[in-house]
Amino acid sequence: MNRTRLYTKKELRLLAGVSESTFRRYLNKKYFDELQKMGYEKKQKILTPTQYKYIVDKLVIVNDE
Repeated sequence: MNRTRLYTKKELRLLAGVSESTFRRYLNKKYFDELQKMGYEKKQKILTPTQYKYIVDKLVIVNDE
């Protein structure tokens, strides 16, 4: 079975190596309009694969997992 790994905002923040307030500012201000088109809501804890890919691309996060 091919499973897609889901990430919480906290996990992605730790991969990005930024503070909680900085990451929150990225998601809820800087990239909010684009993420909202992908179904993002400020209070969600788990990111969809589409949201995850968008954030990883924007923040240039390297995930060797």
